[in-house]
Amino acid sequence: GDLLSLEEQVGLFQDTLVRLQGRNFKSSKELSEYLSKSIFIISIGSNDYISNYPATLLHDTNKRFARLLTSKLSHQLQRLYNLGARKIVVSEIGPIGCVPAITSQNKHKGKCVEHKNRLVAEYNSMLPAMLQNLTSSLQGSSFLNGHAYRLAYDAIINPSNYGKGWFKDASNPCCKTWLSGIEGCIPFVEPCDRRDKYYFWDGYHPSEIVYSLFASRCINNASFCSPFSLKELVKM
Repeated sequence: GDLLSLEEQVGLFQDTLVRLQGRNFKSSKELSEYLSKSIFIISIGSNDYISNYPATLLHDTNKRFARLLTSKLSHQLQRLYNLGARKIVVSEIGPIGCVPAITSQNKHKGKCVEHKNRLVAEYNSMLPAMLQNLTSSLQGSSFLNGHAYRLAYDAIINPSNYGKGWFKDASNPCCKTWLSGIEGCIPFVEPCDRRDKYYFWDGYHPSEIVYSLFASRCINNASFCSPFSLKELVKM
């Protein structure tokens, strides 16, 4: 399907709320209370760097690009707040220089194309201040920063650190892909036998076992989702 911008996704969410109010909730107050207790998770931005960041830009423009993205993200988060969201987790962009679609197309040493990773580092460094500003300015809100980059990078570089029950291959996709991972999985071709042993499902996306790792850390560990864990956020 088509890629939808966050602006379009928030717009669709707004349309959904209109339908829910008359069908699933007796009043706008009941819907508002439900939304205020809900947890919204936003994971976005990697496509902006993989697909949209112009290859001809000079390196000193990366900060301006990161500012543009965080500004647009802040605006959409405020829209969500105005629609009733109060508890929002925003994930960092992961190490895009480590995904198979990038490593297969770029010369590099080690497991990752580090100059690609440095691009998203600028954006990730701006997230905490932006989220803290929203928490301070929007009454009753809690914005958490999901530190996905450092956990993802460590898991890719040192998969053995995560025990025998976790993935072993952190370089190749589980499914057979077109064009060395640039395109999606080839239809009707069997994927790998042990999906839980692969970090990547396809050329771009982590596998279920990786998302399970992220979720577990965010639920229980305030150093992964800060300034507090999801367990703490639920009680607020």
